[in-house]
Amino acid sequence: MSLERNDKPEGYRWVILTIVYLSILAFTFIFQSIPPVLPLIIFELQLTYAQSGLLMSLFALPGLFISLPGGFLSDRYPMRPLGAGCFLLMVGGILLVGLGKDLRVLWLGRVIAGIGGLTLSVLLPKLLSQWFRTKELGLAMGIFNTGVPLGSVICFGLFGKTGNLWGWRVPILLTGIYSLITAILFLSFYQLPSSQTLENENQRGLCQSLAEMGYPIWWVGISWLWFNAAFISFATFAPNFFFQKGYTIEQSGFLTGIPLLGSLFLSPFMGCLVDRFRHQEWLIAIGGIALSILILSFNFSSSFLLLVTLMGIFSAMIPAPIYSLPPEILKPDNLGLGFGVISTCSSIGLFVAPYLIGKAKDLTGSYDLSFIFISLFFLLTVIPIFSVHRRPKQTPKKP
Repeated sequence: MSLERNDKPEGYRWVILTIVYLSILAFTFIFQSIPPVLPLIIFELQLTYAQSGLLMSLFALPGLFISLPGGFLSDRYPMRPLGAGCFLLMVGGILLVGLGKDLRVLWLGRVIAGIGGLTLSVLLPKLLSQWFRTKELGLAMGIFNTGVPLGSVICFGLFGKTGNLWGWRVPILLTGIYSLITAILFLSFYQLPSSQTLENENQRGLCQSLAEMGYPIWWVGISWLWFNAAFISFATFAPNFFFQKGYTIEQSGFLTGIPLLGSLFLSPFMGCLVDRFRHQEWLIAIGGIALSILILSFNFSSSFLLLVTLMGIFSAMIPAPIYSLPPEILKPDNLGLGFGVISTCSSIGLFVAPYLIGKAKDLTGSYDLSFIFISLFFLLTVIPIFSVHRRPKQTPKKP
């Protein structure tokens, strides 16, 4: 019945957290490797802005279709070969982007890397929840959720300079080398906790499993959808907004990056709050409402440094609580599928929202309506989370 076993001590969970963190950094490097060198790509390949925008968004497109099947497979099959497949797709996609001479090859590479990366992003939190199920899950998820902001800060800080010195392909290919090294570490150190078993006799299909999970996980996913829609919209258009207000390009990038730094430093603390007090819905509500007010304030306040600093504090109140909820509301044999739901919802927000916000700017000629919509997105983060009802805690089966 059990396809994966180990005799590692409980303290091995910190080794697992380390390889999970290195893996989410690999995902982030691939996802964010394009924006810092995009002007160089546009110049070399003579791209339009629509074509270059598609080069970025195509990475998120596969998440609309593969996150649910990826999560479903992680509940039915060993995670080691699934992880290997994810890293293989990521490295293969990076090579196509880094070595491709034709725009269509680059597009294909981004799609392939997105399939691997977004599937991996479903497997990683499930692995953490297996090892940290009994204690310190909030802390683990808080640390895990610093990976994306840290990776983004590294990309925006180093990749542009590296691309200017040696060409835009060099930082892209360096992410491939890092991903390959991380894959070796993941495959070498991955273990399933001894208290867990993989039920390979479970023959339920995807639709049956979705029905068994019920609607609470979808409320969590919809909340995460609105948060990602709001945050990616702000990150996409804030640099241009600040530039129009008279800031330099460097200053605009600095102001846009401050909310990421808040999540980087405060997410572990928020995870500790989750472990101690639970009630994730209240942390999410405080963060969502505060962010909604702060975004709206951009329309009538010029204290931008203060606003983005406060955004950094309150944006850290949402990711760790969101990722700590699936283990509380789902049975262990549907946990991967649950994280697949969250990833699918996130991909919808990431793919659709920037276009809608940009369209509002095109129609009105100002960012006022755009910031109203972003404010509404943050507010909508709050509403679904209060519809979540937890299951009684499940005791893992003994082999």
